Amino acid sequence: MRNFIIFMMLSVVGHAACAAEIFGKVDAISGNADVVDQSGKSTVVSVGLNIYEGQTIASGSEGEVHIVTEDGGIIAVRPNTLFRVDAYKAEGNDNDKMFMSLLKGTIRSITGWVGKYNNAAYRITTPTATIGIRGTDHETTVIDSANGDAAGTYDNVNEGATVLKTPHGSADVVPGKFAFAAKDGAAAPAFLPQAPRFLALRRLRIEERIVQRKSVLKARLEQMREERMQRVRSIPGSHLKRVEGERSNAHEHEAAVRRQQLRQRRLERGRQQQIRHERLQKNDNSEEEKHRHFERKHNAVQKRD
Repeated sequence: MRNFIIFMMLSVVGHAACAAEIFGKVDAISGNADVVDQSGKSTVVSVGLNIYEGQTIASGSEGEVHIVTEDGGIIAVRPNTLFRVDAYKAEGNDNDKMFMSLLKGTIRSITGWVGKYNNAAYRITTPTATIGIRGTDHETTVIDSANGDAAGTYDNVNEGATVLKTPHGSADVVPGKFAFAAKDGAAAPAFLPQAPRFLALRRLRIEERIVQRKSVLKARLEQMREERMQRVRSIPGSHLKRVEGERSNAHEHEAAVRRQQLRQRRLERGRQQQIRHERLQKNDNSEEEKHRHFERKHNAVQKRD
């Protein structure tokens, strides 16, 4: 199984270049699961383990993993699931993002502040579709082969709304609806007349924990975001400090430009005044010269007389 996981990680396009950002921390686990980094190194998942951008979680046949994300959300990885964190950032600003891939199995995603404040910065990619959100608690399932349900991507919503998209169209999913994008189909996503079979057949051991954790995190979401923003500001070279520095430099540059423009206007006024003064002086000298010329001519005439 480990070789299969490594193969999937290396073969899927869009793998993150490096595991830098912390995605979240394992809050609960039941059964077996491994986390695989970009080098192929595998670690057994345990409570308290940090999950990083670029890592893949592979759960066993009875494995369930609950992750509390850095932006105050929850990712619940179901049994027999292969899930990867493609790109993640949670600083409380416009650079936040949460891009994930579900290669097989099921995840339940309860969005934190990234999904709440920037829907476009959240995306789940599957082999047949992409899922976007509008602030939500939803479940996405990828079935590789038929086991009573058709192969493809399924999406259902507990709270909020999602958009299930393929190259052929999209479906807006709300609570009570079950959207499906076929693995081999060339049609737009469609709504199922009833819940898929796998939902009734699955057995989850620690699902009840989510209700309590969701309530606690929701109550603290704004505080968590503010604390993160303050922490990021205090880090030397952080993005926020760079932005603030760039704004400060821009203001200083604008002030310097205004001062230079003011000096130029003053110099120009001074030059114009000098030109006017020289013209007046030249005119005065011209008049005086004319007067002297008239006197010399007048005196010359008197001498002749």
